[in-house]
Amino acid sequence: MTSEAIRDLTKAISAEKKTKLSDRFAMLGISEAELTPSVRLAVSAMLEKLDDLSRELSRTKESLAEIERLVDVDVVAPIPNRRAFMRRLAWAITMHERYNHPSTVLYFDLNEFKQVNDTYGHAAGDLMIRHVSQLLSTAMRESDFLGRIGGDEFAIIMYHADEPAARKRGARIIEKLQNTPLIFNGKQLRVSAAFGCYTIASGDDAESVLAGADMSMYVHKRLTKANAAH
Repeated sequence: MTSEAIRDLTKAISAEKKTKLSDRFAMLGISEAELTPSVRLAVSAMLEKLDDLSRELSRTKESLAEIERLVDVDVVAPIPNRRAFMRRLAWAITMHERYNHPSTVLYFDLNEFKQVNDTYGHAAGDLMIRHVSQLLSTAMRESDFLGRIGGDEFAIIMYHADEPAARKRGARIIEKLQNTPLIFNGKQLRVSAAFGCYTIASGDDAESVLAGADMSMYVHKRLTKANAAH
């Protein structure tokens, strides 16, 4: 770009700024007659300060949004944590109350997870959590919502699904976990889990729904152990 072209561009930008300033002065109810040099300077400084504050506010909002996103993500696996899950579950309950949409929670508890930690270390345990998270993510429907509830427990909200549909999905997920071992330091670590489900009913809140799904899982785990013993 030549020096003359740069000067022309600078003039054009300056003229555009003056036009914008004049428009903003008019919006503030300041007439051309009142725009003495000192008034123009003072108001221009104020408007620049407001622009700076507006930009700072936008950056703050973006930072807060990023923080909100981070606090909703599990510390081990890249999936929603309990906090995010409970908020989404409360929304599902609201949808049920308002539109009578059936939704069911699937609850998974890994078997012998403590043994993995004790035998191979917490690095293996963390890898197991990420491994299971990935398997659950690929085994559920696109409309479902997955979260890690804590420790070795996971839950999935299945929207527009009754208990039979959820149990069928849960059985398929358990089969997928069992058929996909974790490879850690060249060793195959078997993955297995128990699951339960609970369909949202009128009067439920998020805690009672999760407790119902947890209890269903516990019953399933006890039955599985009892059957294995015979």
